[in-house]
Amino acid sequence: MKRLFITIDVFAILVLTGCGWNPFGPDDNGGGGPEPFILPNYFDYPAWHPDGAWIAADHGDSLDTDGDGQNDEYFGGIWLVHAETGSTQPLIRGYGNPAWSTDGTRLAMEGGGQIFTINVTSLEPACVDTNSLLQLTTEGRNYFPDWSPNGEWIAYDSNLGNQSSGFYDLWKMHRDGSSKKRIEANHVGSRVPNWSPDGKYIVHQRTIIAGTGAPEIFVVDTSGYNPLRLTYAEQEADMYPRYSPDGTRIAWYAHRELPSGFWAVNVWIMDSDGSNHRKVTSDHAWSFDWSPDGSQLVFLFWDTLYEQPGNGELWLINADGSGLRQLTHFQGYSP
Repeated sequence: MKRLFITIDVFAILVLTGCGWNPFGPDDNGGGGPEPFILPNYFDYPAWHPDGAWIAADHGDSLDTDGDGQNDEYFGGIWLVHAETGSTQPLIRGYGNPAWSTDGTRLAMEGGGQIFTINVTSLEPACVDTNSLLQLTTEGRNYFPDWSPNGEWIAYDSNLGNQSSGFYDLWKMHRDGSSKKRIEANHVGSRVPNWSPDGKYIVHQRTIIAGTGAPEIFVVDTSGYNPLRLTYAEQEADMYPRYSPDGTRIAWYAHRELPSGFWAVNVWIMDSDGSNHRKVTSDHAWSFDWSPDGSQLVFLFWDTLYEQPGNGELWLINADGSGLRQLTHFQGYSP
């Protein structure tokens, strides 16, 4: 299998309208579509739907849009992956990093450095209501949206006010984009927020020292107070923390140096108080999500140095490290 490197022209990015096609799509001036980007991975940023049957993920593939039996158009954006069979179906073009509301009816996502929400009206077949598409942010660069358990708030990270330095802080806003509030600041990089299931805390990655420190995992309350540091890897980065559905555990991925001198990325799990660290995967496991019942993790397998079987695919593993299996079997983009 060869790696996939596809550059997408922003003017070619369209939005899926309902279950049909919208030729006008989001524009390139903050109205929705992302800037040109490269997809080095077949799948990324998986987000497990609350009902357990489907997983949303960043993906790109070709489609037969006119029914003539020939793939004639590239679809890059958010897809649905069946959690048992690995079958895929396109959901919405031109957006990425999906996050489900707790009731599974709405999707928060990124596009062009801004955050949007949209109503998902059906999973089988995949269908969205484009009339419900709502842009929540307009200033700065904003990423990694995450819904509060009650569905009223969205946490995210933003460089608003820090554009010159490039540092990001944690923010939250009402689900309609109002009442924006910086909830954690005065650090040199706080990113990737995730609400605890009881709605009281937000776990995130935080850089300690500008230019020299690697990210560590911290928890704060939803007002940004009472920070608790959970990892102490120093120069070995800890990133992308996610609470388990019952709130008793936190998973994250960690960069660790191997005896060979190479670096590996793996998913780890710890208790929510920062104790009992244990490695779950065996090298090259990146972005991930918990299954709704907390028994499994879905993750992106990606070896940045060597071609490996299953590279760039989504894999499943039990939370105790057993039961590893490849979920997707993407053969690469073909026009």
